[in-house]
Amino acid sequence: MVPIAWGDFANKASARFRSFSAIAVVVAVVFGAFGAQVIAQTAPELGTTAAIPTNLAGTVAYANPPSGFDPITASDAALAQYGFPPRPDSQGAPQAYSLWQKLVSTPQTRITNPDLQPTKTYHHPAMDLSSEGKILANGAASYTASNWSGYAIVANNGTFNVNDAAVYGEYVMPIAQQAFGVCSGSWDYSAQWIGFDGFQSNDVLQAGTEANAYCSDGVRTASYLALYEWFPSGPVAISNLTIKPGDVMGLEVWYTTASPSGHLYMLNYTTQKSVTIGFNPPVGTTLAGNSVEWIVERPSLGSTYTSLTNYVATPFNKTYALSDGTCYYPGSSPVGTIYSITMQSGGIPISVANLYGNYTLWFYDEGPAY
Repeated sequence: MVPIAWGDFANKASARFRSFSAIAVVVAVVFGAFGAQVIAQTAPELGTTAAIPTNLAGTVAYANPPSGFDPITASDAALAQYGFPPRPDSQGAPQAYSLWQKLVSTPQTRITNPDLQPTKTYHHPAMDLSSEGKILANGAASYTASNWSGYAIVANNGTFNVNDAAVYGEYVMPIAQQAFGVCSGSWDYSAQWIGFDGFQSNDVLQAGTEANAYCSDGVRTASYLALYEWFPSGPVAISNLTIKPGDVMGLEVWYTTASPSGHLYMLNYTTQKSVTIGFNPPVGTTLAGNSVEWIVERPSLGSTYTSLTNYVATPFNKTYALSDGTCYYPGSSPVGTIYSITMQSGGIPISVANLYGNYTLWFYDEGPAY
């Protein structure tokens, strides 16, 4: 396979995506030991759809752009056509633009036929939210939850402009293990994700990873998954986007009014493999658009919280969110309230997020892990 090379860097300011429909293009694939890999396909001409049906109804992937396609100089319509995330304003949000530029311009091989497999875990909205009644040095309100740790920004007016909103994260995949000295005979779970909603709302549009650990009779194993979810539907694993501890992940999630309305663009910088997917909400669910967040979570199996993986540390080195051309960071919100969330179990902190500067988050587990 030949990685996609998408040209030299240049500047162009714009942030609005236009609608597109989902009509199939023809691809030829071969299945190897590590899943489906593209060996040939013809890119659609600009102005026609590049959406490819997947093995899940209502969910699409996107074809490779044509030879010579440069996402830095491409029009908004062309970016949308080929499943690229919305472009931040290079003048108004230079830091966000630089991160977007890196995400879309890094040489990469796009997986155009992702193997999508629903999982048995659920990533819920923040549960058992409780204010600690204090404001941190960065102005964030301190909260606790039973399943979330991280940072959330809630819109002051009740909702962001979800027709022009995106959230970004770049992080290092942690190692999955059980608590030191423990071999429980069962699985422990952790999820690392970015998304919209779930902090004081009932839906969650998200994408990220899981790092899960198992040990029995001294034999230890681990599972690493790329996935997305629109709660109350459960997560869907992208099984042929392989991930291992130490891999650097770049990820963006965004929303459009056109179907499919949920989108993710995920790049494993370490392996230079990427995927871009469009999907719709569960029946009866709409995006509230009240919050954006960067989270490490302990998922649930049914209604029961799982034991948290001893992930030790997860660095989210770069983060931002966009709405209506305005850029938000965990440590800086032009409009909106910032919340710092600590995960607790039985009143004991088990996962915390430390903010360094405006946009770097390091997650640490503690308490029972040690």
